Amino acid sequence: MTFASGGTGPASSDTAIATERVQSLLEEGLEREYYTAAVAVAGGVDELPVTVAVGQPSPTDERTVGLETPFDCASLTKPIVTTTVLFRLLERGEVTLTDELGDHLPALERHRRGEIPLWRLLTHTSGLQPYAFSPEWDSVDDVLAGLADQNLFDRRLGDGFVYSCLNYVYLAAALRQVAGTDLATLADEHVFGPAGMRDSSLGPYETGDSESELESTVVATYDHEYGRGECRNEIHDPIGNVMGGESGNAGLFATAHDVAQFAQTLLSDSDSDSASAAPPRLVSPATIDCLPVRRSGTETASQGYGWRVGTDHIPAPQWSERTIGHTGFTGTSLWVDIDRGRFACLLTNAVYEQVQLYRFRQRYHAIVAASLFG
Repeated sequence: MTFASGGTGPASSDTAIATERVQSLLEEGLEREYYTAAVAVAGGVDELPVTVAVGQPSPTDERTVGLETPFDCASLTKPIVTTTVLFRLLERGEVTLTDELGDHLPALERHRRGEIPLWRLLTHTSGLQPYAFSPEWDSVDDVLAGLADQNLFDRRLGDGFVYSCLNYVYLAAALRQVAGTDLATLADEHVFGPAGMRDSSLGPYETGDSESELESTVVATYDHEYGRGECRNEIHDPIGNVMGGESGNAGLFATAHDVAQFAQTLLSDSDSDSASAAPPRLVSPATIDCLPVRRSGTETASQGYGWRVGTDHIPAPQWSERTIGHTGFTGTSLWVDIDRGRFACLLTNAVYEQVQLYRFRQRYHAIVAASLFG
């Protein structure tokens, strides 16, 4: 199923070719059983020349997916929600990146993890281990209390890069304390509202007291580790699930339309040179300038403030050095090329089939660059 271009004029031959190639690629993934559903959206500030969707919400649900179908976006929550909220509060002078966790979480004041500055959490150089979870936890307080009872450090503070969801569990806790409200409210105020993400939510995807058409078509994921089986509109990530979306590392449900809205808003905000540039809706151009800068990482993963930074190979060789992006464990990704004013989003439920999309995504991003980076 292919959607019409979001632009105002007829599609160029390049974008028509790109759409055809993306369609072929996504159908290949479907045939190889990488996922049951995939939606790809790519474009710029005012256009969506590539919009392709294939598949169905689950193996037993034969309805087609589309631009308005909600996906569990997993770790896209980290940059889209938690990082954006942090920088919005930073721009208002309510927090700084050198604040330590103990400054905002009194229970940590005399503990080693209370000395972690917020920027170390954003760059995954805090020393915290990648993950921790107990099936006995069933609330925000349970998680924080359970983590308090464990030694979570893999290494010393600042001693190298280790990607850790726990960084965002603590970052979200600090943001809730700073703002005096929950992360879902902060997401509505600082992300979904300003970016026009009309069908996005943080936490279990709810549409009312009874099951609706929209709720029933949320793309399914599958919990292979903790025995929950198919997850339809509950958060796949275990910590995010028991914290009801308050964990900061996962919990975002969004449509491809809404992820595109976020990317387009971010690109619009980055335009500080245009005399007709509108006031920023999310963050200032100065903030965006500091995002595509490597702060830490490894040979295969370059990390900035909350976002991964493009390398020679990721997302693809044709993307500029000023590219930011992220992936999600469920099979989602978003990359934004600040210099070229272009982005590419790919939402899937590859976790259902336990498939990694590392090279598949590279193929997608190369197709997009060949046609849209003229």
